[in-house]
Amino acid sequence: MERYIRRCYELAVQAGRKGYDTFGAILVHDGVILEEAENTADYERGIFGHAEFNLVHQCANKYSDQVLRESVLYTSCAPCERCLAAIASLGVGTVVCGVSYRAFCQLLPFDYTPLNREGLLAQLGLRMRIVESVLEDEGMHVFEWWGGEYRPLHELIAEMDAVKAGAKGS
Repeated sequence: MERYIRRCYELAVQAGRKGYDTFGAILVHDGVILEEAENTADYERGIFGHAEFNLVHQCANKYSDQVLRESVLYTSCAPCERCLAAIASLGVGTVVCGVSYRAFCQLLPFDYTPLNREGLLAQLGLRMRIVESVLEDEGMHVFEWWGGEYRPLHELIAEMDAVKAGAKGS
């Protein structure tokens, strides 16, 4: 499991060094990496391009339902809801995330809100197991390459803490 998460982190740093947000994802079946993807989102052009979404597009109509059901999708960070829905559409039953939703929220301008994603998917008849926090400390440092310029993690977190404090004071 750890070797696959580390590969996701490598892909995420590659994306970051290219100027994209630092996210990477892979699909593994029977110990073999079938596909890899990194983030290519371009917000100015309105291109979604999240790593998990890119991976889903690479896999759609390429692998059988059985292979997808038996595969595990590994991702550097817990996927957004849009990506999670795309992953569910493939029929992948297990998603393993390096950085958890809770930890990632340290880098966002809003606080963490618990959400039972597995339960919501189950209400739609979709079974998915989400495993979080695999090598999470290591994964948080991947964000130091966010957007192509290296910035220490403690600076990024402090910046978001200031944004959150300012929002609460308004």
